[in-house]
Amino acid sequence: MLLPIDLGWRLAFGFGAVLGICVLIVRRHVPESPRWLFIHGREEEAERIVRGIEQGVEEQRGEKAPAAEGSLTIRQRRAIPFREIASVAFRKYPRRSILCLALFVGQAFLYNGITFNLGVLLSSFYDVGASLAPLFIIFWALSNFAGPVILGHFFDSVGRKPMITLAYLGAPPW
Repeated sequence: MLLPIDLGWRLAFGFGAVLGICVLIVRRHVPESPRWLFIHGREEEAERIVRGIEQGVEEQRGEKAPAAEGSLTIRQRRAIPFREIASVAFRKYPRRSILCLALFVGQAFLYNGITFNLGVLLSSFYDVGASLAPLFIIFWALSNFAGPVILGHFFDSVGRKPMITLAYLGAPPW
């Protein structure tokens, strides 16, 4: 055992609180997307951000961007109801929606089924002692963090379809 029981859980709880505070701080500094800004009535701010992106691309490429063609009709509102999102997804993209739902549900059940019982699985099937199981769980958590950090770049360079396929096929079957 690395830490006394009465101290270990307190440190873990405190670490969770520190992570929560970090998320709140980061969230305050992550800008909203121009689309979100526009839908919520902040057209000037959205236009300023898009103009800045366009200018950066034009400077980088050394040529002026072509003028936009066509138009979009966007209805400004406070919130978009879930039923409207689901309706658009399943009417306009039914095959994609069913695939995404199947992948999401499958991943959630398999991942949660293993994660929530990881201590029992380690001790019952792999004869890992109760005092060592938390170390395996820490390693599990760190690998869950490292995976997206290491593989995230490849979703842009290789492509999302091949990477999603490889991620699902390359995941351990247990």
